[in-house]
Amino acid sequence: MWRWVRWLAPLAVLIVLAVLFRDQLPFLGEGARRLRDAAPGGVLAAILAALVSILAMAEVMRLLLDAGGTRIPLRHTAVITLASNSWSTSLPGGPAFSAVLTYQMQRSWGASRLLCGWFFVLSSAVSTMWLVVIGLAGVFFLGADVNVWSLLLTLALTAALSGGLWWASNHPAKLSALTSRLPVGELGSVRLSPGRFALVAGWSLLNRAADVLTLYLCVWAVTGSAPAVAGVLLAYTTAKIAGSAQVTPGGLGTVEAAIIATLVAAGMTAVDATGAALVYRLVSFALITALGWVLYFWYQARHGLGWRA
Repeated sequence: MWRWVRWLAPLAVLIVLAVLFRDQLPFLGEGARRLRDAAPGGVLAAILAALVSILAMAEVMRLLLDAGGTRIPLRHTAVITLASNSWSTSLPGGPAFSAVLTYQMQRSWGASRLLCGWFFVLSSAVSTMWLVVIGLAGVFFLGADVNVWSLLLTLALTAALSGGLWWASNHPAKLSALTSRLPVGELGSVRLSPGRFALVAGWSLLNRAADVLTLYLCVWAVTGSAPAVAGVLLAYTTAKIAGSAQVTPGGLGTVEAAIIATLVAAGMTAVDATGAALVYRLVSFALITALGWVLYFWYQARHGLGWRA
């Protein structure tokens, strides 16, 4: 009985949210109309880029869990990455629910609490670091009049946190001596060599780069010409910042407005910028979220929350 309750509860939440936020949903219809006018090749390439972005993040999870002795196939980390993304983008405050789901799944795979926490902090720090780098690149190449000191400070902090976590995973005895609180045995269970750390950082960068490429391809599909890379980089960064609060599911309304405003400021017409933003959101938000929910319910019906690799 409880298995069915766990399966049906998220579905009921989705129905309630669809009713509460129905005024925000017409963007799907408008996006579909824009999609019909877009270049099919560009849209297909954007979809593939969005999937590559998700798979890259799933590989980051696989590598970091493997560093702690929990070996999980990529297909399983890909499913939980898609499912947790759907939780994150569908609910107000979704990232918190997404983190709980990911934690539960990783624990069911045998990961320790320390390993789960280490994964969340390190993967978030590295991903945020690359987002800041992308934003700085957009500001630099576009020549935008923006105060970059906050971005530079964030970059320094995330880089320091990432490096500190890597050092801690390879020097558990020294860290334990410094803190006198963390057991050496638990810290020693996580080992991340310099090569593996570079691999994790590379896959995390691919996750961000593929997402940027998705937006770039959507702009190209709508306008029929190659957009300015700097404008796309800046639009992507502002969209991610605007959507971080997520007061509506997936940041509906705020994310589109951020993309449109930035692309227009970079030289695009309002019509083209609106079309590109809607197609991008249709691909990266609506399509990927729908795919994640399908996989989530399928695995729930088949395995329940405690399914193992």
